[in-house]
Amino acid sequence: MTTPTSGKTQCFLRVRQAEAEPVIYRVEDFPCRVGRSDENDITIAEASISTLHAVILKLPDGRLQLEDQWSTNGIYFNQRRVTQILLEGLKDIVLGRVRVDLALDEDLFDDPLPAVPSAPKPTESGPHPAPKSVALKTPPRKPRSGARRSADKGRGKVPVSAELGGKRRGIVCPHCWHRFDVEEFLFIARHQNLVGDPVLGTDAPQRFLPSRFTAEGNAVDSAGMSCPDMACPRCHLRIPQAASEMPPLFLSIVGATASGKSYFLTSMIWDLRNTLPKNFAICFTDTDAVNNQIVNDFEETIFLSSRSDDLVALRKTELQGELYNQVLLDSMLINLPKPFMFTMTPAEHHTEYEEVRERMSRTLVLYDNAGEHFEPGMDSVDNPTTQHLLHSDTIFFLFDPTKDVRFRARIDSTDPQLAEGSRVQRQEIILTEMINRIKKYSGMRSGAKTAKTLVLIIAKFDVWAQMLDQELEPEPWAWDTKMNTCVLDVDSIKNISFQIRTLLEDVCPEIVSTAESFAGDVLYIPNSALGHSPEVSDDTGMVGIRPRDVAPFWVAVPMLYFFQERGFIPSLARNKRQKRKMVQVSCKLSGDVVFVTVPGRLKPLQVPVSYMGTRLRCPGTDLWFDLPNRRR
Repeated sequence: MTTPTSGKTQCFLRVRQAEAEPVIYRVEDFPCRVGRSDENDITIAEASISTLHAVILKLPDGRLQLEDQWSTNGIYFNQRRVTQILLEGLKDIVLGRVRVDLALDEDLFDDPLPAVPSAPKPTESGPHPAPKSVALKTPPRKPRSGARRSADKGRGKVPVSAELGGKRRGIVCPHCWHRFDVEEFLFIARHQNLVGDPVLGTDAPQRFLPSRFTAEGNAVDSAGMSCPDMACPRCHLRIPQAASEMPPLFLSIVGATASGKSYFLTSMIWDLRNTLPKNFAICFTDTDAVNNQIVNDFEETIFLSSRSDDLVALRKTELQGELYNQVLLDSMLINLPKPFMFTMTPAEHHTEYEEVRERMSRTLVLYDNAGEHFEPGMDSVDNPTTQHLLHSDTIFFLFDPTKDVRFRARIDSTDPQLAEGSRVQRQEIILTEMINRIKKYSGMRSGAKTAKTLVLIIAKFDVWAQMLDQELEPEPWAWDTKMNTCVLDVDSIKNISFQIRTLLEDVCPEIVSTAESFAGDVLYIPNSALGHSPEVSDDTGMVGIRPRDVAPFWVAVPMLYFFQERGFIPSLARNKRQKRKMVQVSCKLSGDVVFVTVPGRLKPLQVPVSYMGTRLRCPGTDLWFDLPNRRR
């Protein structure tokens, strides 16, 4: 990276508008906001530029990056719309209809003006699909100071400067994923006469920027009423106060139609409510009962039914309706998925409560879409219901073996889901579509891999358990007397993952290859949301379950593994692992695979590097071996 003699990071932005001389801006303070509004650090007064179009930010490693901020007409580079682009050398891009050059060194502008890159123009029928912005890890910027032009090499140059505050620009809307400062929060009017919102409709209470507050810190609306509820400045949807006080963790659940996503989500949440406080000294509660009403109803249906002998079923997740909020953004009606939000905090009896209270307190935000939303052709600008994938810290992909004809041929079960004529589906197409959408809106290169952990959840384990040649411990965690809490047996989980990966390679290898072409760390976890097969009602012919028989298995394990990766729960120490008879193996690293030669086996095992440092069993044998730690 090129820096000035003072050692301060900087970049240069040249704006080239028709019938106007190019203007060069020197950017020395980050983040630098670019847009049509005068409140931005760089103002481009052109109709195709959004109010806040993009932000130049400094990454933790010191590199600079330009990121789209939900602009209507986007950022184009090499004729492709992107949401983010690293500043390297000279970048020739288009913001809306405006040509912009970005460089780390001003001398690069001495070259002839590059040709105009062709990018689609905004159409009269509507704007282009708007990708979501990625998270900004930078402090807020105060109102921009007066910038003045100065002659330098005969061209206009505007030094961009602003004071940086001490807080992060860290509020992320769980509805539309817009990032904003705390002082940008809107408040929701409470007086019944203050209705009519330009984003939510005529029946919605008004949203307003407050100028008066009560002694308790609540805003006061124009009718003098105290207003505690806050809303996003972009989509105007309500954000619970707890969600604004703790950093979010986003998680997406993806799967084919009728694969059991709602059952998995319900069982997982119910199990986490019990497992986390009892075993890991972590409180897990609803952030807001209104947002979580649907999943709470699901929990009551399955786990708290007063008629546990009756057959019940969860209603299917619809493409529209109560699971979505309809808002008016960029002059378009858009359906945004309703998130489920949970608050996770260490319990007071946690052995390191004071040390970890702030670091571990999080708002967990979950998204559950109808399976049809992930089918090819269902991604549209007015229905960006799956774009939470861009912001998710991890993704759970639910694979249903009962929908795969090859699994069905090997399963010996009377489960009604295996009945002749029941629906089957190629689930790698759903996985591929998910990957394509993430790459499309994030600007990932075709050969790049995400740093996120992709968890493939192999559902309905009670149906296909006989296909796995290894017993599973009901609870892969153990009590640690020294820590006074349970510790997660990560080695056991990763060994089971490797056994299932081997099974999938044998039955449906395209699932494995598709997943591992996208993520460097893929975990395969079995579970059963119900613990038994459903029944067919004699009266209606519909498939249902009896709540008395529900016994979920390993439903919390994927989330516990995710929490362990984040450092929220401890893992089992290696010297406390179960004693086994080990064999010596030879390992050869090649790219993203370790070739492991096991005694008595001619063909080496091909083990992804994400398993390095773990203890594995050679599939089909009783031979155990340790993989060396990966060199950093």
